[in-house]
Amino acid sequence: MRSAIALTALLALTSGCALLVPAGAGYVVATTTDDSTYIVQVKTGVEVTWASTKTTLSHLSLKPVDTDDERRSAIAEIDSSKVTVTVEAYDLDQSVIKVSATKFALRDTATANMVKDKILSDLERKN
Repeated sequence: MRSAIALTALLALTSGCALLVPAGAGYVVATTTDDSTYIVQVKTGVEVTWASTKTTLSHLSLKPVDTDDERRSAIAEIDSSKVTVTVEAYDLDQSVIKVSATKFALRDTATANMVKDKILSDLERKN
């Protein structure tokens, strides 16, 4: 436990954009890019992650969610923001979730962060 706290502190001091978040059986690595896209690596298979992500988006959006199952991408309107989510396979039983949002053609990091957190919370409950 002490090493996890030390590693978290080290990452916070050196990068400012990466952090370790406890999730179920292990940790996930969350980062943001220059275009305010949240990228999260989770220790869950891509099929389970994609199914859970679609369910979460459908609960958050009052309108139908536009999904592309082949590309594992979805676009939803949440709180007047256009939220784009993609799920990619990273390794066996690991996947990467990317979340970004725009509102009035501007980046909406608050909504993207909220959606990311809700996806992770719902995914953790399934494990």
